[in-house]
Amino acid sequence: MRDWIQKNREVFERDVLRDFCRACLLLKEQIHRFSRNGTVSFSVLKSMIGEPLNKGLLWRLKDKAHHIFLHAGPCGPAAPLLDWTLGYLFHESLKLMEDAHQRQYYAPFLADRMAQETDAELAEVLRELQIIQGETRESIRREVGRLDRLLLLSRRLFCLYFSGRAAHQPLARFLNDNNTVARGAFEQDYALLITSVYGREPERMHIEAARSLLESARADAAAAAIEEALTHNPLSEEALALRERCFGTDLCRS
Repeated sequence: MRDWIQKNREVFERDVLRDFCRACLLLKEQIHRFSRNGTVSFSVLKSMIGEPLNKGLLWRLKDKAHHIFLHAGPCGPAAPLLDWTLGYLFHESLKLMEDAHQRQYYAPFLADRMAQETDAELAEVLRELQIIQGETRESIRREVGRLDRLLLLSRRLFCLYFSGRAAHQPLARFLNDNNTVARGAFEQDYALLITSVYGREPERMHIEAARSLLESARADAAAAAIEEALTHNPLSEEALALRERCFGTDLCRS
């Protein structure tokens, strides 16, 4: 299995980044929700985590990270830290899901019993239980804060991990084809990601994506990527040569 992962490493690396970006957007929604009204969605978190026989996005992300960054041979000094961070992201989300479950299902029960209780001793126990239940909100606050920091640090580790990998075609395809998702996930770190990978040649992302698209016989999409590359560098010889090759196939729109 190790040899198979090593042979297809770039595709799996792309998949890890893709899944992280999707998870990042969903988790940021929960972080923003908590900042607005002090709640998070148990159902959303449960769907992201899943179950052993039906793993969700975060669980699959954790498992892929373990396979690629720990078990597939050397892949750079940032890899073990990235694996650790993505694993921590999963477990912190798991704790947040459990606390959200308590807030959604346990807290209303205590509140109803407290409103109806007439026995003095039971009422005293209920007050103590409500204190414990009230601490869950503080737990959620801490977990949300840790998730926010973990997402930030994960983004920076991805920048380090992919640094100088300008020829990475699956990465280029993801960034070109799903640019809105990548920008939304990385936010202010998106420019850092592009600079880390492509240096002073941001057009390389679109050029590599165009090459991959041409190999997949998607000439129209390749043409669009080439034109995007030329907006960054109108004099790019690589982009101009690819445009000539693309239109020479008679598959592109004129």
